[in-house]
Amino acid sequence: MEYMSTEIRSAREAMTIFKILGIKDITTERQRKNGTQVFELPIHKMYGPSNKHPLRFATYKSGYVRNVTECNASPYQCNKRIDSEPEYFKSSKVDSMGRPLYTQFTTRTCELIPGWEERLIYLAKFIIKNYYQKPTYVMNEYTIECLKEAYLRDYNNNPNNRLPFGDIVHPDSSPVDDIQVIINGHRYNLS
Repeated sequence: MEYMSTEIRSAREAMTIFKILGIKDITTERQRKNGTQVFELPIHKMYGPSNKHPLRFATYKSGYVRNVTECNASPYQCNKRIDSEPEYFKSSKVDSMGRPLYTQFTTRTCELIPGWEERLIYLAKFIIKNYYQKPTYVMNEYTIECLKEAYLRDYNNNPNNRLPFGDIVHPDSSPVDDIQVIINGHRYNLS
């Protein structure tokens, strides 16, 4: 089994990976003007025996990355969750000296991603990690074949022009049964 490692470092690399994986940019002109970008995966989520919808994700100028698949009741956040700064509220209780006591309150919020390029990189890593290794999603055979062909094409070409997948551990020009990507030390199967 061959495997390749990747550290996505630029929006160009993220868009190249989207192209290889068959992920389409379906952003409308109005969304583009607002700083929103929407991507559709060639993977469908099943909702009942005859109800399937393509997975869609959007990045927003505000710093959010969301799953906006049509069948979801509301778009949900893909951003990392962090604790907010603590807030203090005066309670009705007092200490033994008559001073008011305060209650500390924290919430969990999303970590916003300020830059367009950072949002694309985050989305590419999120999609590979969460959707291209799970059997609960339906990936069509065409997409799998495109991945294998792109891998072989780029390996056989000049290594300097190869797509951003790092060093190939076991070089072989024969067809590949399984393709794996390593992101931040975690290995993910793409087939």
